Amino acid sequence: MKIGSVEVQDQAIRFKFHLSTGPGGQNVNKVATAVELRFNVAQSGLPESICERVLERGRSHLNTAGELVIHATRHRSQKRNKEEALQRLANILDTAQKPPKPRIPTRPSVRAKQVRLDQKRRTSEKKQSRKNSLD
Repeated sequence: MKIGSVEVQDQAIRFKFHLSTGPGGQNVNKVATAVELRFNVAQSGLPESICERVLERGRSHLNTAGELVIHATRHRSQKRNKEEALQRLANILDTAQKPPKPRIPTRPSVRAKQVRLDQKRRTSEKKQSRKNSLD
């Protein structure tokens, strides 16, 4: 199954449908429009590097079994909620595909150090003057 620009195994994705608390009027009480998408990262068939980034980026959606769980209840129809859940999964997978940019360590300039020290000295003098005036 193709999700976004990534190909994943079909058995890695499961859907559950239940009654929604979102919009829908009386339809909410009768039809299971809410969608819960479960994506098993281990069974997805993705390369190890992408799996690690998916687990890192989707940390707030992970359960103890190592599945990404996405709830979609915004729309009135089950079909649109399912599409939204798949779109959100596609966004996570697409961002996980791009490796993070390496951080290039930088050093503060001499001027920046001097400005910081001057500010610290001024703050210290200001507080010392307050302390002496209370005596």
